[in-house]
Amino acid sequence: MCDCKMDRRALGAFLAGAGASLLPGAANAADVTALGITCIDYRLVEFAPSFFHDKQLTRDYDQVSLAGAALAAVSETFPKSNAAFWDHVNIAKQLHHIKKVIVVDHRDCGAYKVAFGKDFQGTGAAETDQHKDVMQQVKARMANEHPELECEFYLMALDGKTERVI
Repeated sequence: MCDCKMDRRALGAFLAGAGASLLPGAANAADVTALGITCIDYRLVEFAPSFFHDKQLTRDYDQVSLAGAALAAVSETFPKSNAAFWDHVNIAKQLHHIKKVIVVDHRDCGAYKVAFGKDFQGTGAAETDQHKDVMQQVKARMANEHPELECEFYLMALDGKTERVI
């Protein structure tokens, strides 16, 4: 025989949890399509929700912001960011069963300036190529470590216009 006692708070929490499991869609409530990884840059914060909305992902993605976005995954300059990037991919897979990772870099990125120093490519096609090179590194590692996940890579201008790079 159980000598357990349940106070009102414990009973309320139990009943709330049991009731939530009966709600329509509750079984799949934790599933989302994507993990969106953006840069921390304040100049682009307002554009990220619009970008993901345009991809039909409103309320269907997790988001994390790390300096440099794709760069955070592979740059030797930011080893702690490397760990955070991959930890967030693993967490989103575990908690929300993501199907893809969408990485959004941006032009005139300070993290790229820090990581590449005098080798930072500045603007235009050279800058796009530098982002693409980093994105290719992330894509290769993703294919190795998470082959079941799709990947999309974008480059956003400071006005919010975005182009797919990979």
